[in-house]
Amino acid sequence: MSLHLRYAAVSDRGVVRQGNQDSLYAGPHFIAVADGMGGMAAGDLASAIVINTIARLDEPPPADSVADELADTIAEANRAIRRVVADDPQKEGMGTTLTAMWFDGEWFNMVHIGDSRAYRMRDGGFEQITVDDTYVQMLVDEGRITAEEAERHPQRSLLLRALGASEVEPAFQTLKGVPGDRVLLCSDGLTGPVSDADIALTLQGAESPDEAVESLVSQALEAGAPDNVTVLIADVVEDDPGEQAAIIGGAAADARLAESDTAVLPTIKRGEQDDDDPAEDGEADPAEEETRTERGRAGRVWRTVLGATVIAAIAVAGGLWWLRAQYFIGVSEAGNISVFRGVPVEVAGVQAAWLEVESERPAADAVEEVRAELDEGIGADGLDGAQSDLAELTDASAANDNLLPLCSSGDGQGDSVPAASPDCRED
Repeated sequence: MSLHLRYAAVSDRGVVRQGNQDSLYAGPHFIAVADGMGGMAAGDLASAIVINTIARLDEPPPADSVADELADTIAEANRAIRRVVADDPQKEGMGTTLTAMWFDGEWFNMVHIGDSRAYRMRDGGFEQITVDDTYVQMLVDEGRITAEEAERHPQRSLLLRALGASEVEPAFQTLKGVPGDRVLLCSDGLTGPVSDADIALTLQGAESPDEAVESLVSQALEAGAPDNVTVLIADVVEDDPGEQAAIIGGAAADARLAESDTAVLPTIKRGEQDDDDPAEDGEADPAEEETRTERGRAGRVWRTVLGATVIAAIAVAGGLWWLRAQYFIGVSEAGNISVFRGVPVEVAGVQAAWLEVESERPAADAVEEVRAELDEGIGADGLDGAQSDLAELTDASAANDNLLPLCSSGDGQGDSVPAASPDCRED
């Protein structure tokens, strides 16, 4: 039995904001909400690019490779954002959340990144089916604060992930549709001023998706709506609702942004990487390779400016998602040379880095100059670049001048330093 969607959606500017950086798409097979961020860095353009790119998925999904097709399309949308930034560096920091579902008549194939949410009402039960990619959700997951404390936390809007970064990690899942299900996709402009309890009551009591959408948007506006409010509701039904027009709303419906979007998208084919995009190119230009001395100097300058950069990124881009695309080489708590994701600074007393890869090589084995660089944090170009740098720094060969020479084996042969010397390493 093939099921159908009956849907309604509205994106409202809200009471406080002068523009709308949210975008939405609703169609018979595909529904999506995106919440742009970046202010002057064009968050509205970011959400419009993503929605106008992925809207073509509003058709019956293929029988196989659905997940690959969805992932490829999301990656293409992200590359489109990066191309805009490459053409206009002033837009660095623009990004967008995305919560979307591709429906095949039985199963929802969902992709999620950021803090726009998906909820489901089934048989009177109400549940959130996405997990926010936020700093406070991370604190909740680690048991450092409660869910109730997270709702009042001053940093509750700081994102760890969003589209627009050089590397993105959306979450994918598959959910079975059941007749009678009511699905809600929304931006945090709804979930901020309107409680989950009130959302649940509205979804339970509304006769139709249109009625539910109108009620939820009105509740957000009455509560002050400090952010843009985007609400999309789809009912899973057995009877064919007949022809329904697709809905495109918010920034994605802005003719100016749509025109800007189509100016960049045709140059990228689905599933292909843009060779001109430095953010997507995993190979380093040999001409740009640095000596260790130059690397150390660059690392120190990098760390000097990062404190201000992190704060600016949080203020302009709307969250910590930018940090997730940064990598450096430093020293772990165990004292080993390691790869970290983030930056080697503290922001408001919070360490802005996470251990990613820890080697077995103690930092004490490094020569004095390298140890000083590690203490400062050695910047790296993406995860692949960081892992390559880590391998170079920790290479056990005697010829590695990043490390102290090997201690003597006691046979008197070779150039090894006597074992009693503190200026050698054991291997």
